[in-house]
Order: sequence, then C-alpha cells, then structure tokens
Amino acid sequence: MKNEKIRIKNVFAQIFCGNLFFIFHFSFFTSLFAQDTVAPVTRWLATVVDPSQQIVLSWTPSADTHAMGYHICTGNPGSPCLDYDTVFGRNNRSYICVDHNPQEQHTYRIHVFDSAYNVSSLTPSFGNIVLTASVPQCSTEVSATWTPYIGMPGGVAIYQLWVKQEPIEENFSVVNSIDSTGPYAYHFEIEENVTRVWLKVHAVGFPDTLSGGRLVSQSNIVAVERLTVDSAAFIHITSADYDSLTTSIQLSFDSDTSYHTDHYTLWRSIDNSPWRAIATLPFPLDTYVDYDINPFDSLYCYRLSVTDACDMNEKYSSTLCVVTPDPMPPAAAIPNIIIVGDPDNNTFLPQFRGLKGDLFEMHIYNRQGILVYSTANPAEGWLPTTSTPQGVYTYAIRCHYNNNIIKTHTGTVLVIK
Repeated sequence: MKNEKIRIKNVFAQIFCGNLFFIFHFSFFTSLFAQDTVAPVTRWLATVVDPSQQIVLSWTPSADTHAMGYHICTGNPGSPCLDYDTVFGRNNRSYICVDHNPQEQHTYRIHVFDSAYNVSSLTPSFGNIVLTASVPQCSTEVSATWTPYIGMPGGVAIYQLWVKQEPIEENFSVVNSIDSTGPYAYHFEIEENVTRVWLKVHAVGFPDTLSGGRLVSQSNIVAVERLTVDSAAFIHITSADYDSLTTSIQLSFDSDTSYHTDHYTLWRSIDNSPWRAIATLPFPLDTYVDYDINPFDSLYCYRLSVTDACDMNEKYSSTLCVVTPDPMPPAAAIPNIIIVGDPDNNTFLPQFRGLKGDLFEMHIYNRQGILVYSTANPAEGWLPTTSTPQGVYTYAIRCHYNNNIIKTHTGTVLVIK
C-alpha cells in the first residue's frame, strides 16, 4: 500500500513536470504568455551575402543581462510565428538561413528569451529582397525588378541598383538610385559587345540616430546572358570548279547542320579586288553556280559568312580560289611603218590579245626624245598629220595581260609621207 502511494506520487509529479515543461515550451514558441520582461533586440536585418549567396539574419544583442538566446520564426506579416530555429548565447548576433533560397522571398521575426523562458516582444516582420532581370533576345535593354524591403528599422531611404557588365567591367558600380516609394524597377541600355550582365540591389536605411550608420540589405545577385545564338561550328567551301563550256564556277559547301539560320552570305574577290557579297544562300547549303564569270579575269576567290539570330557575331569560312584558264594566249601585233594619207595604214594602232584592261600606257617620242603622243586607251592610236616630220619614232607600251603578267613593249616606227 505504501509503495502504491509512492508510485501514484511519482506519476503525479511526472505529469505535473511534463505539463509545466509543455506550458513553458508553448509559451516560448508561441509567445501566448509572453510578457515584456526581457529587453528585445532594437536593430535587425535580413541580407544576402557574397559569395555564398545565402540569406543571413543579423541583430543587435539584447541589453538584458539575463538574456539566454534568440528565437527565430518565420511567417508572413499578420500570420502566426512559425518556429524556425533557436540561437543560444546572449551575445550571438547572426544566423545563416542555409535552407532558404535567396531567389524566393522569406519573412522573419525574432524575440529574446531568458533562462526562465520569459520572452520579449517579437520584432516586426522583415525579409530579403528578391531581384529578377532579363534581356530580350537581340536587345540591348536590361529590365530589372525587385521586391521592396519590408521591416527596415527606421525605414528605407533609397534603393541602389549595382551593375557589372562583362567583358568591359570587373567590378560592380551603382547605375541608379531609386526612391523608397518605387517603382521597384529599372531599365537601361548596354553596349553591343556586352555578353553578360550582373545585377544586385541594395536597400539603404536612414542614418541611425545612435550609431550614425545605415543598415544595408543586399538582394540576390542575378546574371543575365545576352540571348544570342552562337555562330555555326563550321562552314566550309569544299570545292570550286571552273566549267569552260558554260563559263561558270560551281561551288560545293559543307556546314554545321545543327545551326539553324535564315541564310549564308557568299563573298567573291576577283584578281585580289575587295570582297563583295554576290549572293544570299538558303540553309542548308548544297551547291551554287556563279555564272557571272569574265574569262579574261584569271583569279576568282570565294568565302562564306554567317551571323547569329540577332545578326551579330559574324563568322567567315576559309577562302577557296579558282584560277580560270586563259581563253587565248596574250599577243601583240605592232606596226613598224605608218604612211601619212594612206587610208589603210595611216594610224599607229597596235593590236593586243588577252589584255585585262586595267593597265595600259602608250608613249611615242621623236628622235630628240620629246614626247609627241600619249594615251591610256588601247583602242586609240597615233594619227600623224601632214605637219608631222618624216622619220623614225620610238614607242614604249606598258600593259597588263590576262595571265597577270605586266609587260613593256618597246621599238621604233617609221613615218613616211
């Protein structure tokens, strides 16, 4: 009977202690029975830190010497305070939210507890800034938007947008400051050669009356790529063949079939002349026949180019050249006698075959070495008149043949009256 009484007392004690612990525990996490017997924290902040990109909570330690630690709970403003974690130690002042995504918005509240599980009042809800940004395809305009910071002690003074542009900038710099009332968005232009833009936002508080400093909450860092499509991995002209029957050059191509473009551009250079676009070729490439061939031109060179979907990042293939065969061997027939007044032989007009036509000079000198005639037109000749003294004259003719040889012809011609 005595043992039974002892057992009943022990059970009652266990129930009473368990209920007492439950009451204190419930009081601690819900603050239902909380009285402001513990001094609360006076400054608090949620920010995203570099380079870990984690949300970090910070606060000023409680001035209460009996404070034992800090309880952190989550929940939107006006909702119940849901248990998140407990930080033990009166002088602790920060907490890393390792399981919270900084690209999602979270809200927090903090209160202080002492060794008797008395708790302070909760701080107002506060949370992280979430930044998003984009660049439309083929555009140079960056659009940035962010959520306003909630619960800044003393309020937010301004928002600062920080930007770093690759490859022209190595560090972040402030591109704009926005009033705390918003709008919480900003649009700006970037250079054509920028390939990636990094952005972050700072919410800057008003100066604290006690410390004179400012609270600063940083958003997550966002990197946006220029939405362009890389050029084809390879574009080749695999063959170029001259067809003497049709006086044409047939080209064959090989290109990256995984690259979907609207067109390729075919370029041509004739006898080392500047490159000129001669055709827009559809995708995929196969063959192309160039009928615009002058047989007296000897060297035809071709190359391809392709741009991405934004008409940028132009890429060229290697060059392939064709030497066209000479349609006729170069030759010159130069008269050595001119008869003044003879309708069939009164003009000094050499006949040339295979001239390119881009270089021609003819000069005629008398016996004293004085220039008596000059022309740059192979179709024009020297016509001596009745006043032209009879005698021997010297000529010098410089011309360019279709075999790419520049030749100078010299000799004499006799003028008879």
